[in-house]
Amino acid sequence: MSKDWLDQLVGEWTFEGRSVPDNPARRRTGAETVTRRGAWIVIESSDGARFQLALDPATGKVTGDFVNWEDPHLWTCDGAVENGRLHMHSRGPSFDVEGEETDYDDVFEIVSPDERRLTGRLVGQDGQWRDFTVTNYRRKA
Repeated sequence: MSKDWLDQLVGEWTFEGRSVPDNPARRRTGAETVTRRGAWIVIESSDGARFQLALDPATGKVTGDFVNWEDPHLWTCDGAVENGRLHMHSRGPSFDVEGEETDYDDVFEIVSPDERRLTGRLVGQDGQWRDFTVTNYRRKA
């Protein structure tokens, strides 16, 4: 993987997100700014979330973190591009059982030069991966 994959994210974007299964009360829209700051890609969202991602040239893997200003948990993640999608793996609080943790996978997908998608996945109590959120992005004109 080269840093070029991450550079595809750079720009000004609008987004529409929804929960899975879809709950109209949890739909959200907003804007996002993605910049390169040295080795890092910084993704700052109008809804109070921030990803920071960087390619480690020694391993070819991506490292990073995620924070949502409404949540005290700092997510650290690592991953790689698999089948054209960047999978960022982390561990955090379970949605299903209070006090337990589970595995997460944030999947970044480039649909076209002006469209991308982020799918949040987690391992449920049944041990299976399931989507819990999908956000579609369009590059601002």
